[in-house]
Amino acid sequence: MADTMIGCMKIKAGETDLPHSPKRILLANWMMDAPTRRTLDGVIAFARDRNLSWEIETMPALMADTLEMLFEKGDFDGIVTDFESWHVFPLVPKTAAPIVFLQKDAAEPPKTLRRVSLMRVRFGDLGRAAARHFLERRGYRSFAYFEARGNLFWSVDRGDAFRDAVASAGLPFMRFSANEETHHAISVRKEMEALSEWLVSLPKAAAVFASDDRAARDILLACRHAGLRVPRDVAILGVNDDEFFCRHLTPNLSSVAMDYEALGRIAAEELWRMMEGGKARRCDLEMPVLGVSARASTAPQGIGGPLVNAALDWIDAHACEGATVADVAKAVHASRPLLDLRFRQLHGGTVLGALNDRRLREVQRLLRETDDSVEAICGKAGFNDTSGLRRLFRRRHGCSMRRWRRINAPDAARTPQ
Repeated sequence: MADTMIGCMKIKAGETDLPHSPKRILLANWMMDAPTRRTLDGVIAFARDRNLSWEIETMPALMADTLEMLFEKGDFDGIVTDFESWHVFPLVPKTAAPIVFLQKDAAEPPKTLRRVSLMRVRFGDLGRAAARHFLERRGYRSFAYFEARGNLFWSVDRGDAFRDAVASAGLPFMRFSANEETHHAISVRKEMEALSEWLVSLPKAAAVFASDDRAARDILLACRHAGLRVPRDVAILGVNDDEFFCRHLTPNLSSVAMDYEALGRIAAEELWRMMEGGKARRCDLEMPVLGVSARASTAPQGIGGPLVNAALDWIDAHACEGATVADVAKAVHASRPLLDLRFRQLHGGTVLGALNDRRLREVQRLLRETDDSVEAICGKAGFNDTSGLRRLFRRRHGCSMRRWRRINAPDAARTPQ
C-alpha cells in the first residue's frame, strides 16, 4: 500500500511490517510533469513487485537550488535523477548513496566519478517511430523537425533519428531550431513570426515532427497565425502524449507515446542492484516507445473519404460568401448530423469550426493586405456580426484585430477600428 504526503510517498511491501527500517529513495527530476509521474509509477511498481520497503521522496519541479542540500544532508539510501549533468556531477561527492543518473545530455562524466550508474537515454526508436507514422500515410512533399530551444541533446537525438529515417526513404528534410532568447514578449512574438514564415516556406503538404507536445502546440498556433490548415497543409506530430496538450486543442494533436513507466522500472532495478552491492556502470538506454497516438493533426487526407474532403473543398470556395452549415451539407448531399459526425470523427472539429477557420484566414489576409475597416472585412469574410467576429478573433489569436494588423502589417495604412 502507499501513503502520500507533500513531497514524499511511502511504499510498504504488501500489508506486513518488515523488521527493518524502509530504504529512503530520492527521485529528483527536472520537471514534475506527466512523464515524471509515469516514471514514478514505474519505480513504485518495481518496489511492489520485489516486495521492497522503499520510502520515496519526490522533489518539486525545477528546485535545483535544493538539490545540493538533499544530496549533502538527505541521508538517502539511493538516488534516481535526470537533472542536467552540470547540476549532478559536482554533487556526487556530497553523498555516499548510490545514484542512477538518467542522462539526457551529452556531457562526459569525470573519470573519478564513483557510485553512479550513468544511463544515457537515447531516442532513436522515437524518431524512427515518428518517421514511420508519416511515411505510412504518404502524400507529403516535405518532412521537417521543430527542435527544442538550446540545442538540447535529447531533442537533437530524436531529430537526427527522424532525419535519417526520412533520408533513407529518399525524401527531403528540413529543421527549425527555436530561438533561445524568449524571456520577453517581443522575443516570443518574433519567434512565432519566424516559425510561421518557416512553415509557410515548406512544400505542401508538409509533415512536421515536434520535439515534444509543447512544441507541437506552438506549431499549431503558428499555423493559425499563418493561415495554414492542419492537417491539410501541415500535419503535426508531438511527443509524450500529454492529454493536456493533445486532447484539448483543435484539431487534436497526434503524439508519440513513450513508456516512462518502463523507464522507471529500469532505473529502479539498476538502483536496487547497486544497493545490493553491484558495481556502477555506464550504458546507453534506448527510450521505450509505446507507439503513436494518432489523432486529427496527422489524419491522412483520404481518411474522410469523398464526404469530408468534398465539404472542405466547398468550404474553401464558399465560406466567405456567408455559407451556413446547412449550405455545406446540401452541397455535398449529406444530412447535417451525418456531416457533423464525420467531421468530429475524422477532422477533429465541426463543420461550423471549418467555416470559421476559412473566414478567419480571409480576415487575416484582408488585415495584412488592405486598410479596410473591421466592418468591411467582416462582410467580405462572410461574417454577419462584427462584435462576434471581434470576440472570435481575440479568442483565437489572443489580441484585437487592430493589434494583429499593427504587428503583421506594419506598413499598411490604418483605418480606425
